[in-house]
Amino acid sequence: MEKQLRSPSTGKTLRKVDTRTLTPASDTSEKTVTVQREFVEVIFGDSRIISLGSQWGHVAIVVDDTVYTRAHDEYVVMPKNVYLYGGEVQKTLESLKIKGQGFRDSVGLVLWLSTEEKRKVEAELKRRVEQDRRLIRETNGKQSSYSLLDNSCSTNVADVLELVGILAHDPRWPPTPVAPAELLAVLEKSRRLVKKNFYPKR
Repeated sequence: MEKQLRSPSTGKTLRKVDTRTLTPASDTSEKTVTVQREFVEVIFGDSRIISLGSQWGHVAIVVDDTVYTRAHDEYVVMPKNVYLYGGEVQKTLESLKIKGQGFRDSVGLVLWLSTEEKRKVEAELKRRVEQDRRLIRETNGKQSSYSLLDNSCSTNVADVLELVGILAHDPRWPPTPVAPAELLAVLEKSRRLVKKNFYPKR
């Protein structure tokens, strides 16, 4: 006769219907992650008193070694190595040499995303860059879409991460503006955080 089971919470008699093995290995063995992981890095630059708008720091996001950084005058795209250490940058109406972020300490938070999430983040970043460049071309460089309240470096990064369900602002406050310090504090607690990279001032 089949052994009867009793519910520990209700005391009702239970009948066994099926047996399934959910974990093909033992509980103590190493498990394989079956979801393909992709990575983006959010780089936080330390605050800088002498630079307009940098008193709160700066934020940029890296996708496949390409940095997207919302500056006051333009949404700029460049290789990560150029962003950190300097080199030539192609802007909408000109190319110029930059010195990179070596003048301040920076930390990079590496977050994992699914392949589809990374694709959405990258597509949204490209859309925002093109939208800003269109306005710059139309006004011959006299106007950019930058706004301290809802189109700043940190607010842009928070927006694209939250597009794929990664909390990037303190939920006790309005969703915008998002300061770099707030974004850093929230992402440091995220379950998506894989590691930190440190880029010291040179």
